[in-house]
Amino acid sequence: MSMADMTRDMPASPDGLKMEWISVPFGPFFPGLPGGLGLNLWLDGDTVAEASGHSLVNSAPLVADAPDADVFAYRLAELSPLSPVAIRELVCRGVEAVMGRQAAPKDAGARAAAVERERIASHLGWLAGFAAQTGMVWLERRAAALQLALRDASAEDIGRRAGSLRALLHRVRATPLLRAKLAGIGRLDGYPTASGPVARAAGQPTDGRLNDLVYAALGFTVVTQSGGDALARLHQRCDEIAQSLDLIVRAGMILPPQPGDATGATGHGMAEVETPRGAASLHLALADGKVTEARVETPFVAQVDLIGGLTAQAELADALVAVGSLDLDPWDLRA
Repeated sequence: MSMADMTRDMPASPDGLKMEWISVPFGPFFPGLPGGLGLNLWLDGDTVAEASGHSLVNSAPLVADAPDADVFAYRLAELSPLSPVAIRELVCRGVEAVMGRQAAPKDAGARAAAVERERIASHLGWLAGFAAQTGMVWLERRAAALQLALRDASAEDIGRRAGSLRALLHRVRATPLLRAKLAGIGRLDGYPTASGPVARAAGQPTDGRLNDLVYAALGFTVVTQSGGDALARLHQRCDEIAQSLDLIVRAGMILPPQPGDATGATGHGMAEVETPRGAASLHLALADGKVTEARVETPFVAQVDLIGGLTAQAELADALVAVGSLDLDPWDLRA
């Protein structure tokens, strides 16, 4: 049989050559990719022809036993280990919406500061993993050390470490090797499903904090980039870390979110919180203080669909960097 006959029914590459595509799975534990992510690549030689991603984390029931609001908040946070503080804040706001009440301005600002502290730690964690993926050991170690130091720090401790953190951010932005490695990779253009830092790095001023009165009182404004590629996403998260430092200083204190007493509360409420990866929303129903219905929407489901477009016709190494730059959270799907 001739080569022409053997390749007759195979898909043609952009250069006209016909080769057999190879299916290559990555995950759930692969360096540079988030734990729990299943990534399927179809390779045409060393080029990605098609790609898709999905969560490998099992779902779990949330309200089968009609828990109290505080138990529900704890349970939901446990199911979202990469952003538990933001999720607890989401539940707090949902309960407050049901009860028709608002937290005192100072407490609300301090709760927002807790969410911003988590945003700093989350972005630093992503930066450490991304640095490992791109071979920058010094950055991996420094970002990981700062993440551990700041994730439970008080507002005062964060203020004392702000100088060293800002110095690191400046060094990251000024590193020529990062620019050379990341510029043009995973460019995002015209994807309306993007949210969070991924959307803002592409110039979309999409942010759940924008119309939030608590954040308005802290002087929040949306930060964006214009490149839409992996480099822009790196710079976006660096800028958001610096912005979160400023918001914590303005709040003056940090108060971990905790739902108040919802005894006897009955009704429906909705809430939204900007997590480190984008907006999460909650539709909550209470009956006599018990959570009887809950529907949570997180950024993962929409953003995992970006993988195919970002990696099309990219070399394998660049495709993995592009996926890593999205900072996907497969654990979100469990909610």
